[in-house]
Order: sequence, then C-alpha cells, then structure tokens
Amino acid sequence: MTATDPPASTPTSVHETTNNESAATNTNNKVLPQAILVYHESAHSIVFRDHLRRQQGAIRRTSSIMEQQNNVRRGVSSSSLHSTARVYQKEYSDGGGGGGDTTVGAAGMSRGTSTIEEVSETDEVGGGYESGGSTKSNRSIRSQSSNTSVKSGDADANSSVTSGGSSSIRSNSSRKKYLRKAKSSLPPLRKTTPSPTPSPPPSISSVVVANFQPVIEPLEALELNAKHVFEPLVDADGEDDGLSGLTNAEREVVEMLKLEKAVVKTVRNQDWTSFLNKFKPEGEEGKGERLPGPGESRKKADDPNGDGVERFAFNSFVTSTSLLPSCAKKMRCFGSTNEYATGAVFALPSSFPNDASEDHAAKRTRTWSWPSGYSAKTEFNIDHYGNLINGREEALVPLSRMRQMNNSYLNDTDYVVGGRMVKGGLQTIPYNEVYVRVGGPGRISNGVDVSTDEQCSDANGTGRSFDNGIGLPVALFVREADYGHLVSLLRTRARFSSIFGRKMAKGIPLLYITPEMGVRVFTDRLQSQVLKTMAWDLNPFQNPSIAHKTSFDNTSEPHLQQKLEELLDLEDDSMKQNLTPEEMARIAGGFGATDDSVAQLLNDAMQRDLMSEKGADSPDDAAHNLQDLVNEGLAFALRANDFHTSRQLLILYSLVAAKKRKNSESAPLLESNCQSAAVANDGPDNSGRRESVALQNTMKMVHNTKDLPTPGRASSNAELSKLYIPPPPPPPPLDTDRLRSATNSDGLLAVLGAAQVLRAMQDGSAKRRVLESIESVEEWIENGEQSVAFRVASWRDQRAAQGDLKIAMESDSNFMAFISNKAIANRKRFAEQLKAASAVTDFDSLQFLQTIHSVLSQMNSPCLRLELLQYILGLDNRYSVAHVKRSVELAATCLNISSESDALTDEKPVSQ
Repeated sequence: MTATDPPASTPTSVHETTNNESAATNTNNKVLPQAILVYHESAHSIVFRDHLRRQQGAIRRTSSIMEQQNNVRRGVSSSSLHSTARVYQKEYSDGGGGGGDTTVGAAGMSRGTSTIEEVSETDEVGGGYESGGSTKSNRSIRSQSSNTSVKSGDADANSSVTSGGSSSIRSNSSRKKYLRKAKSSLPPLRKTTPSPTPSPPPSISSVVVANFQPVIEPLEALELNAKHVFEPLVDADGEDDGLSGLTNAEREVVEMLKLEKAVVKTVRNQDWTSFLNKFKPEGEEGKGERLPGPGESRKKADDPNGDGVERFAFNSFVTSTSLLPSCAKKMRCFGSTNEYATGAVFALPSSFPNDASEDHAAKRTRTWSWPSGYSAKTEFNIDHYGNLINGREEALVPLSRMRQMNNSYLNDTDYVVGGRMVKGGLQTIPYNEVYVRVGGPGRISNGVDVSTDEQCSDANGTGRSFDNGIGLPVALFVREADYGHLVSLLRTRARFSSIFGRKMAKGIPLLYITPEMGVRVFTDRLQSQVLKTMAWDLNPFQNPSIAHKTSFDNTSEPHLQQKLEELLDLEDDSMKQNLTPEEMARIAGGFGATDDSVAQLLNDAMQRDLMSEKGADSPDDAAHNLQDLVNEGLAFALRANDFHTSRQLLILYSLVAAKKRKNSESAPLLESNCQSAAVANDGPDNSGRRESVALQNTMKMVHNTKDLPTPGRASSNAELSKLYIPPPPPPPPLDTDRLRSATNSDGLLAVLGAAQVLRAMQDGSAKRRVLESIESVEEWIENGEQSVAFRVASWRDQRAAQGDLKIAMESDSNFMAFISNKAIANRKRFAEQLKAASAVTDFDSLQFLQTIHSVLSQMNSPCLRLELLQYILGLDNRYSVAHVKRSVELAATCLNISSESDALTDEKPVSQ
C-alpha cells in the first residue's frame, strides 16, 4: 500500500470533510455516529485489555452505589427486583439500553448523559469482558469472584446490559418479558414531584477508559465567510474627492476609465494561467513575437521580413475586450461574476491627436469594434483570409462612435441598444466588443516601463500601439465586493507576480467595478483591512474552482500548478508593515503563501527565539515564537481543510528548526544548488521573479515521492550522496492534539500525524513505548503458548474492543488465527522486529522511521500490532495502516529535507 492508496476500511468513517461538519450522513440522510477517538494508556492495556475490566468494575460499583442511594431515598428496603426493574425501565426508555454502539464510558463523556465512576485497580471484579488476561489480572478476578450475593448479581446484570458489554446481554424478547414482569409488580406511582437523582459520592472519580477523546469536535467557526461583503470598499468615494489618497498608478487608471481611454477584459477563472502565459516569449533571448491576427502569417519580431517591427519583451496577440462608458458605469462586463470573477484593464494608445486619426489606425490594423448588444462571436465569423463574414463587417462601428453611444447611455433617456430604440432606457447596458491586440510592451505606468524603468512613448513607437500591442494589463479588477471575490483578486495578483515577476506586479492597481457605482479603488489601506479580517474574523477557504482537484487523494498537476501560482507573497511591503507575524502565519495556513516568504517569516521568529534564549535564566523561560507561529498556521490550514499548506508549514518548520540548531543567522534559508542558475537567469525579464527550490520540496514532494525518502539512495544525485551527513534530530515538538481531534480529513490527519511522530521521537516517548510494547507482547506470547483458552479469551476481548470501544482495525480479528498459532507467530515476529530495531536504532533519527515503515509494509491484516504502533507513535485509533504509513513518510521527508539543507549549506553548491 503506497502513500496514495485509499485508506483501508475502518469502523469509523474517515473522509475529506469540512471543519464545520459535526456528523456525516449516509445515502438515506440518516445521521451517522461521530468517530470516537482513543489514545491508548499503555501497551499492557492494549495486549491484555485491562481497561475493559476496570471499566466493568467501575460500572458495577457505581451502579450498586446509585441503586442503594435510590432505595434509601424512596424507602424501598426489601424488593431489589422492583428497584432493579425500575432503574432498568428508566435507562431503557432513555435509549441507554444494551446493544448500543458505544460503551457507557464513551457515551457518558461524549453526550454528558451520565457519569461513570472509577474504582482503583485493586477493586477490579470479574464478569463483563471475561478474559484470561495477565497473571495479575487472573488473580484479581479469582479473588473477587466469590461471595457474590443475588442482589449484586442483579446489579451486575443490569449494569452489563446498560453498558453495552459483550456478556450477559439479553435478547430483545427476553428484555420485553423482563420489562412486562417487572412493570406488573411495581407499586402504583405516587403523584409527587420527582426528587433529583442523587449524585455519586465525591470520593469516587470519573472513569477515563483508555483515554477517550469522545468525538470529532471542530474548531469554533469564525464570524465571517466568503459571502460577506466588505462594506468599506462599497462605501469608498469614487469621485474626484476620493482620488487624493491614491497612488500615481491608481490615479492614472481611474482617469483612463473616466475618459474612456482603456478597455477591460474578464477572464474565466480556469483560463488565467493560459491567458497570462500567452504573453511570455518562448525564445531563449527573451524577446516576444507578434502572434498572427486574422489573415496573418506567423512572423518573428526580429525576422528581416517582419516589416521592421520593433522588438518587445512580450508576445502580442488579439483578443476581445469591452470599452466601458465614462467611470465604468452603466455597462456590465462579459460573463457571470462567479465564473469570470476577475478581469484586467488595458490602456489604449494615447498618441492620436483626434478621434479621426484613431479610427483610421484602428481600421488599418483591423482593430474591430461592435456596439453594445451585438454578439459578434469573432472567432466563429472570420474566414481563412482574415475577413469578417455573416454580416459582422456591416455591423462595425468606429471607436469614436462607440464613445458617443456610451455617452448617450449615461445622459439620455431614450437610446439605441442592439439596433433597437429603448424608450426610458435600461438599468444596465449589455457589453460591447473591441477586438484589439494586447501585449508587446510591458506594464507602462505614467510613461515608464515598471520592470525596466525605461521611458516609453506611444508617439515614437516605444510604447503602446494598435500595430504591436497595447501592453500588459495596467490594472486588475473584480465585480463583487464580498470576501470571496476580493481574495480571488489578491490571488490573481499573486499569479501575475508569479508569471511576470514581483517587480512587474508591484503597485499594480486593484479595482472594484460595477455598473451601478462605477469604479472604486481597492487601495492599500483597504487591502490592509481585508488582510486583518482574513487573519482574525474570516473563515479561511481554498479557491473553490480548484479545491476538488488539489485534495489529498485527487491532485491534478495543472491545478496544483495554479495553486502554487496563487500563493500570496508575505514579503509584500503592505503586509509586512501592517500585519503581525501571528496574522501572517494565519494567512499563510488558511489562504496559502509562497515558500520563501513563509520561510522568512519562520526564520525571523527563530531569530527572536535565539535572542530570547540568550537573555533567559532557563530554557523554560525562553520564548517559543517559532512553534506558536506554526501552530497558528496549522490551525488555519485545518479550518480551510487545506492539506498542502499544512504540509508546507510542517516541512518549512523542520528546515528552520534545523538551522536554529546550527545557530546560523546569515545563510539564505532556501539556498540550494540551483542558486547559480537562478542568478544567471535574473535578467531584465526575470527581475524579482519568485525563484525557490522549496516550491519543489514542499508542495510537490509527497505526491512525487511514494517511497520512504532516504538520502544518498540510487535515485538521488550522486554528488549529493557524497555530501550526506546523518539527519539532524527532530524539530521541537508541536502540540497538535487539539487539531487532530478537530478533523477527519485524510490529508490533514497525515500532516498532523507526522507532527505527532516527530514529537514522539523528540521527547523520547517513542523509545519508552517501544520497550514497553516488547515486554507486553512477550508476556502475551508466553501465556498464549501455554493455553488455548487464554488465546480464545484474548480473541473475544479484542472483538469486544473493536465493536464497543470502536478501536479501528484493518479487519475484524480472525478466530482461527487465535485457535492456531498464526496470532502467536505474527506477534512474535512483531516483537522481534521491535527488539531488533531498539538494539540498533536511534529513536530520534531517520533509521527509526525506516524501521517502522518496514514493519508497516509487512502487515496484511493487523489488529493488535496496529494498536501498538498507534500507541508507540502517539496516534489515535483512526489511524489505519495507510494513515500511519503516510504520517511516517512525511515525518521522514521533514528529516530528510533538513539533512539535505544542512549538507548544501555546509558545502559549496553543487552545479546541476
């Protein structure tokens, strides 16, 4: 079974679920019982089921005490049958009868309906789950089995029925007869106010059977979600008075839209990557080409037969856009706001002295335009020679005429839409179409190329033109003001930065455009407010258009690449100036952030911890900023149900923690052997582009690596294997117990389980539990080899644990394996594997994980062996063999990356 195999079937359902779901539903819309989490208390209790006997003893003792108190309060002194029947009738009518799906211990703790009291281990009594147990348990059972009265026997039977135990459970017909007989012998009820049920004496403490965590308890939902509207943006002033606080680039774009000197284009959500990549040149020289328009052949920009076309940095191509009325009012854009959530703004050339010269240039370059309401569908109405067909050419109107029509839409009562006169006007005008060439030059703001800082002029041919292209987008916009669309706008800007470089995207205006209110600027101040809300009050969410294709068990490479491109950049000046490290960690976990920016965030926290340790009197007094930030990020990743960001945080945390141990403050955190290549490619076209080896190491490593990662193996780089050094010890432990109890997601369980595995290795609990497990299994083997009855009783106890305590197994225990010697052979081999591992393994190194992985790979249908591995690693009962294997593999990946990082920073970089 590999890391990508689906989990084996277990008694508890483990799905990809959202955190707000409290229970799953089946096909009949019936609520399924929630999963019960069990953390085993000791290896001895797993092997011999001592906790079952302690539970039964506690139930009987509590039931007897409660019954005696009820009898005293009601004045009943002689009829124990009546009292027993009355108690049984109440419990059965309340739904607490036998045959339940959970034990009383689980039900009492999960639902709060009753309290089960605990007696000390010396008070254990027989009955209930009758097991041969250990020598000590047998002695306890034999000593307690004598001198039992009829009354206590009735109480035992009653408690056995109400607890859902596996013995002394009556059939349904027996229960009904017993109830009818008991009910007929009851005295008439007195019409008095019922007295409260007596509480148990304080000397008896509540029983905790095998460390139950009752049910999946999601994290508390935050106040806002993606559908809530960000009101400050809606209320922002879009008139001249509201332009005072804008940047030069924002003010220029707003002025362009006011004068109708810009066109807009909405892009389908899943088409943004292909749309932006179309601008990128393919040649090695980094120079773009003029992609052919209608009726044109493909020619390179530097072709001697290319009519002397100026060479630009980006490809240019023709596409459909819209020319909105002044201030972007009255007219809607193409597509629905959900499918086409964001769009781009392109500036038109400004070198024309009048409208006539602009119309002439547009006609010469086949920059076509159609009025509002006319469906041109250009791609279907052009012949092979580049000529318009099906009446499209007759419907053309010049750009000057389109501006006149736009003015009429805003100021006149009656106007023509789609060739028809509309009396009284319309609330919203359909979009028009301008078929124009985009690309060529880069993003030009106030006459300067933002990537090269060179002056550009439309008049002398170094700027925008209808012939060579009107450049890259000068702004991005959204048409809804809710948080879902605003986060989508931020992610679109991140994609723009990922493809064209950080410098090209820096300062690009973000707009909010609606037909009713026109254009509003999403300023840095408003962005800071949204980011603050994202960190504190907004339930995080993934991109809904790709979330189903980037889950743990269903990841598509193109969708994963899009997810990488949408990662937010925490190194942005506005974020660093306005957000605290805690807030940035939450955004990174809930919405995703680039590897290098997250690594830098964690590195800064590590530096603060080092400074704190120098001034602390003891290690306990030192700050734990690094662990706190990672825990915050993991909590928000869990809220978003995002496996990828949680894994990213864990791996980067391991990297930073390894550097913390080396106390290295100057070396770049994500430096790799491809550094020289990255520097060589850092030309004008790649200036500031986000290059990070961690993009390969975190987001894609687990999906591309199905085997346990081992430094220096045959598939590794030969030079790297020479530099191999032993992996560093695990990072400082992360407390993920609460997070594991809040999710049922396979992917998140793998990540949080890996964190727990590293924790068990770091704090020494894994070593202690391995030795304890070896002793317990060997004791069971010794007893099992001497008695078949012992093995049968052990099988019965294990089946009872599987059914009543909902301990997850790969399959039900096989009876014949206990009758024969198969169970003994399997457990003896398991004990030998653990003993051999404990003799040669450092429990805080990669070798320990390799041993556990080898044991897991040899398991077919484990029951007790799986429970022991869960106990050794500190995992709960939901972790099947597949889950444990995934957690071990990810933990090994963290240690392996840390060791490679140390090797690469200690030695000179190796050329690829």
